Amino acid sequence: MATRLDIDTVSPQLARLARGLKLGANSMLVTLFGDVVAPRPQALWLGSLIHLAAPFGINDRLVRTATFRLAADDWLSATRLGRRSYYGLSEAGLQRVTHAGKRIYAGEAAQWDGRWTLVLVRGDARATLRQQLKRELLWEGFGAIAPGVFAHPRADASSLREILTAAKALDYVAVMEAASLAAFSLEPLQVLMQQTFRLGDVAAAWQALLRRFSPLLDSAAGLAPVDAFFLRALLLHEYRRVLLRDPDLPEVLLPADWPGRTARMMCRDMYTALLDASEDYLHATVETADGPLQGARRELRKRFGAGTARPAGQPAA
Repeated sequence: MATRLDIDTVSPQLARLARGLKLGANSMLVTLFGDVVAPRPQALWLGSLIHLAAPFGINDRLVRTATFRLAADDWLSATRLGRRSYYGLSEAGLQRVTHAGKRIYAGEAAQWDGRWTLVLVRGDARATLRQQLKRELLWEGFGAIAPGVFAHPRADASSLREILTAAKALDYVAVMEAASLAAFSLEPLQVLMQQTFRLGDVAAAWQALLRRFSPLLDSAAGLAPVDAFFLRALLLHEYRRVLLRDPDLPEVLLPADWPGRTARMMCRDMYTALLDASEDYLHATVETADGPLQGARRELRKRFGAGTARPAGQPAA
């Protein structure tokens, strides 16, 4: 594959979508690694990362600094081949984006059984451990309902055990199940959820995302490859940002007009429409430590619980 350092131009209409957004280098690279690299664990050439980040206003200096910091924080692992540096997800980084991906790319949730998973952190746990657990549990979708008390209505037990094991916290945490008693009203719990999780703020963030991206849904399938990649990455970046603030409450605990439902469907439909053209762009642009970017379309099409066939005449990757 030929080396590419020239920057492809995103159409002005698409470029305007990024106005007013805070696109930090660290968080944007986490989005790219979680969406592009996680399905095919490869190490990307630093020059390719610089190329992919440029349309978002992130220059080469910021990319170099961000990759260094993410490697220091055990998100990325660095490999050097000759004079080139390559970055892939570390074991811990892959675990984090895989856990987050279960929420980001989830399809329709199963019927809630009314049970909660509670995680209670011992009061004598050291401050650094408590902070680490809070960060990892919030990333996993738990809500902090009180100091040292986290709750999730649909927790993945294996993911939770991996988090606690990696943090060496099994001796400092109690994990319990809870359920509402049928004899008592759900209304206080609904109010508590709205207050604890600031559902009004989350709803406003979902509505802002819909206003920004939904006008492009009908035209998404016809975009040029560079525009399709730009829109896919930007959409996922903002969707992830809002979703990780959303407590992922069951329907019975949400307002009837909850905009998160509409936002999830919009993101699913747009991601599906953008997938083939954006993947074509990535395969033409990205260099890895072991050659071309691997094909992952089959796995990517399973995201959001949706799957579409590639148009006739186009080969599957």
